[in-house]
Amino acid sequence: MTALGTGSTVRPHDKKRIGSLDGVRGLCAMVVVITHVAFSTGVVLGSESGPPQKGIWSILSVGAEVGLGPFFILSGMLLYKPFARATLGGARKPVLGEFFLRRGLRLMPAYWLLTAVCLLLLNYSSINSIWYVLRPILLMQDYDYVWYAGMDPTWTIPTEAQFYLVLPLLAWLMHWLAGRVVDPAQKIRRMMIPLAVMIVVGFLFTGYMHMESMGPWPPEYWWPFSRLGLFGIGMGLAILSVRAEQSPGEMPALYRLAIRRPNLFWVGALAAYLVNCTSPLGKWGTWDYGTPQFAMLQHISFLAFAFLLMVPLVAPDASSPLMDKVLTNRPTRFLGRISYGIYLWHFVVMYLWFQSGSIFGAPPVPAAFLVGKVGFWEMLAVVVAGTLVIATVSYYFFERPLLNWGERVIKKRRDARSAADTGGSRPAVEENEPKRASV
Repeated sequence: MTALGTGSTVRPHDKKRIGSLDGVRGLCAMVVVITHVAFSTGVVLGSESGPPQKGIWSILSVGAEVGLGPFFILSGMLLYKPFARATLGGARKPVLGEFFLRRGLRLMPAYWLLTAVCLLLLNYSSINSIWYVLRPILLMQDYDYVWYAGMDPTWTIPTEAQFYLVLPLLAWLMHWLAGRVVDPAQKIRRMMIPLAVMIVVGFLFTGYMHMESMGPWPPEYWWPFSRLGLFGIGMGLAILSVRAEQSPGEMPALYRLAIRRPNLFWVGALAAYLVNCTSPLGKWGTWDYGTPQFAMLQHISFLAFAFLLMVPLVAPDASSPLMDKVLTNRPTRFLGRISYGIYLWHFVVMYLWFQSGSIFGAPPVPAAFLVGKVGFWEMLAVVVAGTLVIATVSYYFFERPLLNWGERVIKKRRDARSAADTGGSRPAVEENEPKRASV
C-alpha cells in the first residue's frame, strides 16, 4: 500500500532489506485476498449460522485478518524515516512539495481508476446524485459509510491519505520536542511521546466503537483512529533504525535481539496470529462484531503480529535463511511490486465472477449475501488469476509511468533550484540525495 520513502542513498546491505519489505507486502496482500474470498464463500460466517462451517479452515481464515496491519506499519516507518534522520542526524528535511507529490501519485491515480471502473460497471444503476459519485472520489465514503460494490477494501485509502497529511505535523511536533534536549537518548524518548499517545488513542477508540450503544459495525468502525497505533509503531521503528544507522555501537536493545534471534520474533508473530484465530472472549471461526473486551484483545493481537513480523525485517543486518527464502524470492518480490493493485482490484474480480452489478442488469448485491453461489477454491483461483493480470497491467502501464513522471518533475525542480543557487553551474550530488526513483 505504500512506496519506499525518499531518504539516504541505498546502501549495499539495504538491498536485501528492500527485497524483504517487497516480499512482506506481497505475502500480506495475498493473505488479504484469501481472507476476503473465505468471507465471501461461506468459509467464515456469523455465529448465528452455527459452529464454524469449515472447522479449522474457518478458524484459520478468521485469524488471517491480522495480515492488514503490516501495511500501516510500513507506511509509518518508511515515510517518517527521512524526517527522523533530519531530527536525529541533521540531515536535510524532506521537501513537503516533493513528499506530497510522491504520496499523491502513489495512492490516488490507481484508486481513482478503480473508482471509475466500479461506478461505471458495478454501481451505475445505484447512482442517485452527484454526491454518490463525488463521495469516493473525495475519500469521504468512510464517514457516512456507503457501500460501493468492488470498492469493499478501500476504506483503508482515506486512512492512508489522512496519515500522509498529518505526518508532517507529527514530524514537526517530534522535532520540536527533541530539539529541547541535546542527549540523543533523551531526544528519542521525547520523540516517542506522541507515538505512545497514538497507541493509547487507538486502544481507546477501539473500545469506544464496540460499546453496545454504538451497535454492530457502526460507521465509526471505518474511521482511522483505531489504526493510529500501527502507524505509531512504524514511526517508532523508524526512529530506532535511524539511531542504529548513526551509532552502530549503541544499537537499540530491540534490534540487538532481532539480530541474534530473528526467527524468535516470527514465532511471536505466529503466536499473535493463533490468538486471533481462537478469538478469546469471542466465538471461534465467526465474523461476529464482539464485545469491547473481545475487541481490545483482538486489537492487541493485531498490533503484536504486525510489530513482531516487521522488527527483524527492519533491524540492520538481521536476517535468517527462513526469512530470505520466504520473502526475497522473485515471485514474492513481484507480488510486492504489484501489491497495491492486488489490494485494490480483487473485489472487482469477485463481483464480476458472481455476476453482481449494473453491468449484469441489476443493482449489485454485497458478497455477504452471495455466499454459496461459488465454492472457495473456484473463487480463489479466479480471483487470484484475474487480480494478478489486472494488477500487473495497472502497475506497468499506469502506476509506474506516473511515478516516473513525478520523479522527473521533482528532478527538474531540484535542478532549477540548484542552478539558481549556484549561478548556473551544476552542483555536486548531495550525500543524502536518492539515486533512484522510489516506487
